[in-house]
Amino acid sequence: MDMQVKAEERTIAILGVDGETFEVSGVYQGNARKPSSYILTRSSDRSVTVRDLNSFPSHQQVRDLMS
Repeated sequence: MDMQVKAEERTIAILGVDGETFEVSGVYQGNARKPSSYILTRSSDRSVTVRDLNSFPSHQQVRDLMS
């Protein structure tokens, strides 16, 4: 039997930082209630995706990642 756990991405927040909008998605493993990592995407053009963030990004972290 295959015991591989499927990861699921779900949008959990929209952040407005310095006039731009960013989408934060959580990566959930199986039935986990807490994300195992986070993904940050610029909403305007769906670019600048940062994967595998260990914690929910603060506004300052978003600024640092996008610069």
